[in-house]
Amino acid sequence: MKKTKKITILIDAGHGGQDPGSIGHNGLKEKEVTLKIAINLKKLLNNNKMFHAVLTRNNDSYLSLKKRKNLLKNQKTSLLLSIHVDSSRQQYVSGISIWIVSSNRMYREINNFISDKTEKIYFSKNIEDIFKNNKNDMYLKKTILDLQFNNFQTMEINLSSYIFQEFKKIVKINKKRPNYASLGILSSINTPSILIETGFITNFEEEKKLRTISYQKKIANAIYIALKNYFQNKSISNVLKNIE
Repeated sequence: MKKTKKITILIDAGHGGQDPGSIGHNGLKEKEVTLKIAINLKKLLNNNKMFHAVLTRNNDSYLSLKKRKNLLKNQKTSLLLSIHVDSSRQQYVSGISIWIVSSNRMYREINNFISDKTEKIYFSKNIEDIFKNNKNDMYLKKTILDLQFNNFQTMEINLSSYIFQEFKKIVKINKKRPNYASLGILSSINTPSILIETGFITNFEEEKKLRTISYQKKIANAIYIALKNYFQNKSISNVLKNIE
């Protein structure tokens, strides 16, 4: 009997080590919250045979953006999920939000890759074969990678709606649609990526909740249910075909 391929999720717990991230009024550090949510989410995903979850960091260590992105370059990853906590000068601001990479940033990354012949990045076998058979056709390479990015962006937007649907059961939604930004962690050209801001650490009520184990588990569970529902409602084989 043929084994079903697992969906590999790379969970990135934002900040760490000497980089605390945002700090709440009562001293809660973003790096602590993101790590605990990430560990809880990994456990939930790995208890489901559909998924294989990996952490960028599993302790209070510093990991540069370059090292985080290098984890994606040479391996099969179905999705990068970066966990963060937001902050604001205005204490009343609260709620979760989702970020995906802007088209301008991604097209810039694609152009840089095509121009740099020394850059080695893992792509699906189909794309690798096209590149190998058309080494000098830069236009074809760009067209293929642009189409792949369009597929990734569609996936990110659709998955975001599932995440919002679960989060609205437990917390206020800061923005009901994903935001676009030129964020380095989201700019890998071979992997769809989503960044979730799980609340505002500068909001007294949210800081209080984010500190608790029970709320951290609620957030992890909401993300897990969203991922499970999204991939179950799609053809896993088709999803993996587009990603890997």
